[in-house]
Amino acid sequence: MDLPSPLMVNKLVLKVKKEIFSSSSSHNGYVVGDLYSLVSPSPYDTAWLAMIPNPQVPDQPLFCGCLDWVLHNQKPGGFWASETTAMTTIESLTSTLACIVALTTWNVGHSAIQKGLAFIHANAEELLKAQNGFFPEWFVIVFPAMVDLAKTKGLCVDISNGSIAHIPQIFEDRQQLFQNNRWGLDCQQQDYETLMRYLEALPKTNNEILLQQCDKYSGFIMQSPSAAAYAFMKTQNNKFLGNLNSVIQRCGYGVPAIYPIDEDLLKICLIDRIETLGLVEYFTEEITTLLDQVFRSYVNCEGTQMTAKHLLPLQLYRDSLAFRLLRLRGYTVSPWKFCWFLQDEDIVVHIQEHHEKFLSAMYNIYRASNLTFPGESQLKDARGFSTSILERETIKNSQNLKDQIKNELSHPWLARLDHLEHRKCIERKDAIGPWTGKAFSYRLSFSSNAMLQQLAIENFSLKQSIFRDELKELERWSKDMGLSDMGFARQKTASLFFAAASTLSSPSHSDVRLVLVKSGILVTVADDFFDAEGSLSELETLTNAINRWQEKGLNGHSKTIFKALKDLLDDISMQFFNKYGYDISKYLQDLWHQTCEMWLKEAEWSRTGHTPSTSEYLQVATSSIAVHTILLPAALLLSPQLGIDILKCPQNEPITNLLMVLTRLLNEIKSYEKEKEEGKPNLVLLQMKENPNLGVEESIEVIHKILDEKKKEFLEHILVSGMSDMPEACKLLHFHCLKIFQMFFNATNAFDSPTELLADINKAIYDPLKMDHKSLASNYSQVGTKSLQVQTSVTGTSSRTCMSIMESRTSTTGAVKFLRRKEFSEKPHSRILSLKMRKPTTCMTLPKLKACTYLWHK
Repeated sequence: MDLPSPLMVNKLVLKVKKEIFSSSSSHNGYVVGDLYSLVSPSPYDTAWLAMIPNPQVPDQPLFCGCLDWVLHNQKPGGFWASETTAMTTIESLTSTLACIVALTTWNVGHSAIQKGLAFIHANAEELLKAQNGFFPEWFVIVFPAMVDLAKTKGLCVDISNGSIAHIPQIFEDRQQLFQNNRWGLDCQQQDYETLMRYLEALPKTNNEILLQQCDKYSGFIMQSPSAAAYAFMKTQNNKFLGNLNSVIQRCGYGVPAIYPIDEDLLKICLIDRIETLGLVEYFTEEITTLLDQVFRSYVNCEGTQMTAKHLLPLQLYRDSLAFRLLRLRGYTVSPWKFCWFLQDEDIVVHIQEHHEKFLSAMYNIYRASNLTFPGESQLKDARGFSTSILERETIKNSQNLKDQIKNELSHPWLARLDHLEHRKCIERKDAIGPWTGKAFSYRLSFSSNAMLQQLAIENFSLKQSIFRDELKELERWSKDMGLSDMGFARQKTASLFFAAASTLSSPSHSDVRLVLVKSGILVTVADDFFDAEGSLSELETLTNAINRWQEKGLNGHSKTIFKALKDLLDDISMQFFNKYGYDISKYLQDLWHQTCEMWLKEAEWSRTGHTPSTSEYLQVATSSIAVHTILLPAALLLSPQLGIDILKCPQNEPITNLLMVLTRLLNEIKSYEKEKEEGKPNLVLLQMKENPNLGVEESIEVIHKILDEKKKEFLEHILVSGMSDMPEACKLLHFHCLKIFQMFFNATNAFDSPTELLADINKAIYDPLKMDHKSLASNYSQVGTKSLQVQTSVTGTSSRTCMSIMESRTSTTGAVKFLRRKEFSEKPHSRILSLKMRKPTTCMTLPKLKACTYLWHK
């Protein structure tokens, strides 16, 4: 199997740029070539256009191309569904019914009709049962109408016995829905607006009433191609015909579920998809151009922009996602753009009563609230409200959305590492789009999503191959320097590299990653030496030696640490000199000497039993955490514009100072029990000593409140242009370091755990992506992939199975080629990580693919 290569990734990047983006000098960069080509067609709406008879020749369809689209877009399983959907859903039922009705109307596609009916008969029971008695509003309205319409066409829509109980429930739910919403003779204006998009699927009584209002509410009807198609068939109003012709002219014969599309929404959906797949680094110019356009729309429409209630989910989705993407990139945007709804009691009640329609909007509002700055109480309120909606147990309409919501609520944003989040997104079967109440209408088209998915897979696999090589280099360095054989020190090479690689994952940042991790290894070993192993005399001697930068007088562990430090600082200094022509060796030496002074001070406190005040302790502890010692040399390599003066007094730079405080506080909360046992000072304990009324939980709560406010300050300094002169790349590196510490010290002290990070280390560096081989093979066959490396796995009680799918290829001996992989595992009698090889033991054949199955014991 071919290894992933930069050449393949670059080739795919160029393909995406060519087919999704196009160059435009008038827009000063890149723009999306054809926005409508990015929207996935709706089989349901296309089928309704295919049903329209030609007014001049009634025995022929008006839009033959739509009928042809239906004929040629049936899935192998006999159903019709959105091209981006990898699995059948209840949406497949409504789409399939509409398509077989369209084919029956014109007496064509008899084989396709029979396959569609067979699919419904075989799968309706399972799909309806999977809803557990809950059916979304759009399905309750549309499905019964499609069943009735199919029967009027003479189609035998017999549902299997097991789902008979569900059918009356759906019809009863439909009747109840119309009663509860007063959707009858006394409709209010907002009810008309809601009903018009379901015009083709309404009961006869409602239908006749609404048809009388067509002229008045034509704008709402024409937003739904299926409703517009029905309205034209019933009224022959040329306004609707003109709208349908416009849809066809703009979108082709596979029409979308909503028209016209919100172009800003589609742009930010595309950017969000690129971001979540981990591909931002390849499309920075394109993203900047698109966001500039979105920003202009955002600021030109500041304030409350109330639309019809049925469009409110899209509006809140768009504005909250735009806010998040813009704020992350330094644009000045106000959260009131989407938080306004909290001040409208009627809207709040409407969202609570129809919360299923607003799940994806609330999901994005919750994500946006992660970017709260000091004083933004409206975002705090929005977070509380969105949480209350997302935590409801009625989330049944989309398993992917449900999984994403669960992940968002259970794992703090700052504790999630980008590389692993990208993996989750790549492995999900479907991309999530905004919910309109009538199906997901802003999914990316199959070809666009498949190209991005293929690029993401190759890119992730390339990064993994680079990471494996870098980790080997770091392990060699640690061993050559004697750091891995010191006995007393924590061996954290793998954990530190995993953290650095999972936040700063670009292949071009290899040198920065290596410096970060080497510095982290050395800080961990030296901190342990000062903490417990070295005598005060040895610690003073080592600190003085670093100050003099002379090895004389050192021996044992002190000598090993000094030699490793000299090797590291010489390497950093040489890299910086070769790149930028400056010698920074003395600055680096002074930085490390200052850190050793802080470690020495803490050692003196511990050995003499001195209890410092909280202010005295924090003055030392924010430096002894040594995050600046690890970060700043790497930041200088990343961007020399940072300036070497920051090495003299890191606390003078607000962003660095805030990071030092935040990382120390995170560490304090998760280490106080261990430090209490060892008789060492800790902020949790010192606060209790100075405030006898405080218990442990109260002391921790005080620190949490400080953390929350400091994080807001930190984010503001990082994300607001002009608040700091620090280069953007260095700001981002500071942000990455905070995420690393948040991950290490989130629910537990994962950094000191010998096993907690093992699974994530394997996912980040060793384990191939886990993909659905059927859908992925189909995707790849259509976009022309050259290589494929995916995995499905099952965990049992005594062994684990891993299947690595690869391109069908045999050697001259007829054997299937494979790659050997490694997995971290804890040694039975040691806290040090080891590497264990996985070897293929059996082979199995899949359609057009061959796979090796790996078996190994836990």
